[in-house]
Amino acid sequence: MIRFCFFVFYTGIISFVISCKQGGKTGLQPEIMACDSAVVMYYNTAGDPRFFRMVKNYDKDFIVSVHNAVNDKVIAAKDSCITQGKIYFYGMKGAVYVVYFSRLEDCMTLSLIKTGEKYFTAMTKEVKQVLDELEKSAGTPGQE
Repeated sequence: MIRFCFFVFYTGIISFVISCKQGGKTGLQPEIMACDSAVVMYYNTAGDPRFFRMVKNYDKDFIVSVHNAVNDKVIAAKDSCITQGKIYFYGMKGAVYVVYFSRLEDCMTLSLIKTGEKYFTAMTKEVKQVLDELEKSAGTPGQE
């Protein structure tokens, strides 16, 4: 019986360590699925949110594709990746969920901050294509 308990304990510890090394976390922002719109902000200078262009989006397919990517497995952060913009998702009762993005070739990531910690997930080619396409219609706020 003691051997069995030791085996279960040891197996649990090894599983925990392996999952931590591989990111292991998923589903950090499922609330995005219930959102009905988004505003995508493209920073004029990467890493500097003061000046930006933006576009509103009501396409549920876009919301679902970002939801699926941002709720996928957490990956290791790259210190060299600079945020190029962010997406505000608008949900029920005024809820707002923020996702940051980088579309650089070696840094295609989505990120979010949850409980004071920043998490990264891989950006899919589908999400990158939509972000690239939306950027063409982005404008400076107040200059319409």
